[in-house]
Amino acid sequence: MDLAALLDAGRLALAEGDWAAAREAYGKAAATGSAEAAQGLAEALLALGDYDGAIARGEEAYTGFRARGEDVAAASSARLVGYLYGVVHGNGAVMSGWMGRAASLLESAGDCRERARLELTRATLAGDDETRERHLEAAVAIARRSGDEDLVFDAMSVRGLHRVVAGDVGAGMALLDEALAAVAAGEVRDATSVGAMYCKMLHACEVTSDVRRAEEWLGLADRWVERSGRVPIRAICRTHYGGVLTAAGRWDEAEAELRESVELYDRSYRALRGAAVVRLGALRVRQGRLAEAGELLAEAEHDAYAVRPLVELHVARGEPDLAVARVERFLREHARDDGALLLLAVRAHLARGDRTAAVAASARLDALAAATDHPAVAATACHARGLVGEDAVRHLEAAVAAFAAQRLPLEEARARLDLASVLAADGSAMAVVEARGALATFQALRAARDADAATSLLRRLGVRGHSGPRGSGVLTPREEEVLALLGDGLSNADIAARLFVSPRTAEHHVSNILAKLGLGSRAEATAYAVRNGVSG
Repeated sequence: MDLAALLDAGRLALAEGDWAAAREAYGKAAATGSAEAAQGLAEALLALGDYDGAIARGEEAYTGFRARGEDVAAASSARLVGYLYGVVHGNGAVMSGWMGRAASLLESAGDCRERARLELTRATLAGDDETRERHLEAAVAIARRSGDEDLVFDAMSVRGLHRVVAGDVGAGMALLDEALAAVAAGEVRDATSVGAMYCKMLHACEVTSDVRRAEEWLGLADRWVERSGRVPIRAICRTHYGGVLTAAGRWDEAEAELRESVELYDRSYRALRGAAVVRLGALRVRQGRLAEAGELLAEAEHDAYAVRPLVELHVARGEPDLAVARVERFLREHARDDGALLLLAVRAHLARGDRTAAVAASARLDALAAATDHPAVAATACHARGLVGEDAVRHLEAAVAAFAAQRLPLEEARARLDLASVLAADGSAMAVVEARGALATFQALRAARDADAATSLLRRLGVRGHSGPRGSGVLTPREEEVLALLGDGLSNADIAARLFVSPRTAEHHVSNILAKLGLGSRAEATAYAVRNGVSG
């Protein structure tokens, strides 16, 4: 292929989000010294996670465009290089220099797509709300005048993410929803913009534990995938996606995403791998694999995301004093409250025997819930009130329902176990029901430490064994139906369709069957059904 054909192939591949094909076409074209090929290759390498490679090619493109006097094209290269120095290397001085160079080159260009892109990049890199908003307004105004609707929606998603992070969850999510609706409707064609918008949505959903919204939008991503042939999840976004999957209880998928992120970073820029490693550590804490979690989190002292799993690790290890100290330091240094951390603080204070401090932490969590429209924070506040309040059963039942509505299975099961403990103290027969329900979820998740805690409570209530001797559990008629369908090899989705129930209900039935029959997996349940002649 000649140079023109290679450049056309590269542009088409970038437009379709086929980063590997773009790298191949532009790589061949770059051998000719083409500045356009170097720039295209830089963009493809960025999408593939080869950040240092993208910087090198971007600098090469800048030199080529400047030699030809093409200032707008050179500004685009400078913007890309500056962005990567800032985001990947954390080098503010070099970033500022390249961004300043891009701005100077665009001084006489008037309204154009590249000027709008520069303003959006500056907004993304801004360290304060006022500066960010100023650049966003400029980006949108220029984009509208120059007809770049892709950038208008990209800017909308930037504004949405930062509002969510600032605590204005409802308004922020509304902006993210509108931006992704434009993607689903085909109004956004640029693959890079689409990927950036999905990444911001995943980031916001991870921050808020909004599993439902992430699943719904990723389900609708199929429309864009059908048009482009590519999934808009980049290396960095996989880290956020792994965090969402962890919250959703889809731990095998979470591990796969996070491990792939680590591998991508190992092949490109290792300094960014810490974000994925910390999330793997958080997953290990939830799984009860505390030694592994400690190793993964050992070098994450200054990572804000690592605070939650580190505090939870202290609580799990019986180190409440360390847990409280770490929570207090985080709240002091960041000058903002965090719902999950405050709930952990309540647990740590109670473990220390300091009920007064636990009540104070719960009250602080109540204030946070009242100040934000964050559903997961509201559920967490109910859980905390159930741990310290007089009307514990009502608050814990509300927490269980709220976590279930948010599709947060581990949080739901932990609230159920706390509810079982309160009911047991009151002598209620429902204690066994709630503890068994919690245990079923812990077993389905393979959350070993939590499962042990549920088993311990059940033993105190007179229930023997981890989940009862094999075959001793009594299944309900509906569970018998589900077991028969498992024996026929049906998936949870197929079972749900066959029985006209939701997939979540089908998963709940399967979890209960595993717990009652003392089975460790769906495969064991299938084998049990076949062995015992249970079929549909």
